[in-house]
Amino acid sequence: MKPAIILLAILVIGGAIVWLIDRLFYANKAQEDGANANDDTDEQPALQGCVDESCGIRSICPSEQILAGACKQQPTYYDDEELDRFAGRSEGDYTPDEEEQWRDILYTLLPSDLLGWGQSIKHRGLTMPTAIRDEFLQLAAEHRGPAGQ
Repeated sequence: MKPAIILLAILVIGGAIVWLIDRLFYANKAQEDGANANDDTDEQPALQGCVDESCGIRSICPSEQILAGACKQQPTYYDDEELDRFAGRSEGDYTPDEEEQWRDILYTLLPSDLLGWGQSIKHRGLTMPTAIRDEFLQLAAEHRGPAGQ
């Protein structure tokens, strides 16, 4: 009877150790996967990966910086609250007048606010019109200068 109790104790202790390792390792992995899944759910195709030709190995693409800041708690507004009415719209569902509203805001931003504005737009669930997104990426690249400087 004594060997059975010892064997049972070894199994319980071994199981507890395996369970703790599993909880610690896979809980962290699940959180990372969950964060990555949240970033990709409503991602614009042009903002996936680097679309900026001036990116170098040592520089960070504007699109990567936008995604890195997309997890902020509260979005920052850049005097652009009226854009919130476009939440849920796809990039091709804008009229020329609506695109012009986006353009007016884009070109009144300070160069240092461009990436923060892009993060705010992403965080608020807004999708830029295709032409505006392209202009935004071009302006962000120009502001960064050659090779991220």
